[in-house]
Amino acid sequence: MKKSILMLGVSMVALASCSNEEVTEVASNRAIRFDQFVNNNTRSVNELSGINNFYVFGKAGEADVFVNERNTVVKYWEVSKTYNFAAYADGEDGKLDNVSYDLESKSLKFTSYTPNDAKDLIAAVSAEIVTGDNVTSQAKVDLPFKHLLSQVKFTFTTPEAADYTIAISNIKFNAVQTADCNYSQAGAVWTGDTKGDYIFEAIDDIANEEGKAFCNSKLVIPQAGTDAISVTFTATMSGAGLETKTKEFTATLAVAENIAGGTSAVNTWMPGYRYNYTAEITAEKINSELKKIEFNPTVGGWENANDTDTEAQ
Repeated sequence: MKKSILMLGVSMVALASCSNEEVTEVASNRAIRFDQFVNNNTRSVNELSGINNFYVFGKAGEADVFVNERNTVVKYWEVSKTYNFAAYADGEDGKLDNVSYDLESKSLKFTSYTPNDAKDLIAAVSAEIVTGDNVTSQAKVDLPFKHLLSQVKFTFTTPEAADYTIAISNIKFNAVQTADCNYSQAGAVWTGDTKGDYIFEAIDDIANEEGKAFCNSKLVIPQAGTDAISVTFTATMSGAGLETKTKEFTATLAVAENIAGGTSAVNTWMPGYRYNYTAEITAEKINSELKKIEFNPTVGGWENANDTDTEAQ
């Protein structure tokens, strides 16, 4: 019985720029304005491809300008100052209390964060900005937001005919679910070992015309050691005159290839990437007593009859 769940594919365009640019306008030509976009227009969960409302930290030198304030709050540039900005959104217009900005490392620090599928966590850190003697034509602050979480989903396939129904339920795995994140221009670094169960929605039937079905993606904490994570699920087969049978499966995730570059990407869910694992479920895996009726067709060869004379009339 093959129990392993194999790696099917990974989105390789996780860091592609979104073509939609959302611009927040603030009155006054001296106001601090932001030009922001979200890298990677993703799907499945409630993902952000554009952002209007987010929260900003900003400093002029070591003095605070923004302290976890919405981007629509009006602040003004000062001449001959060095500015640093960072911003985030926990879903559209989502504010967090457990986030801070560190000027020395120019990074956002998130503490004890737990993913919520309705909230796509994104963040951005600007380049340093030095103002001159005249700030009336100061450009907007570029904020290239990136996704801080990973996504995981499962696809189940079967060779069984659509006469049967194979339902998949109780899909879950235990992995790091609450962690701290340090985000800078170099990327997101997650640390922590507080684990919890990621529970996926049930699938009504994989024995359909396509012979496959998948559960919705879940946002997960990026983490290493994914090849040691065990997934459990229940498969129930019914229909076509057979007795309903249920079986519990346990599988270990296959090795995740180095899809993001660098040795750290092996067996690691990386921020901004989607992972799709697939497994094949057959009737025999669910009910070991079943044996398909199979045929072994052969075709007899042509035989030569004895030669006979034919007299022409």
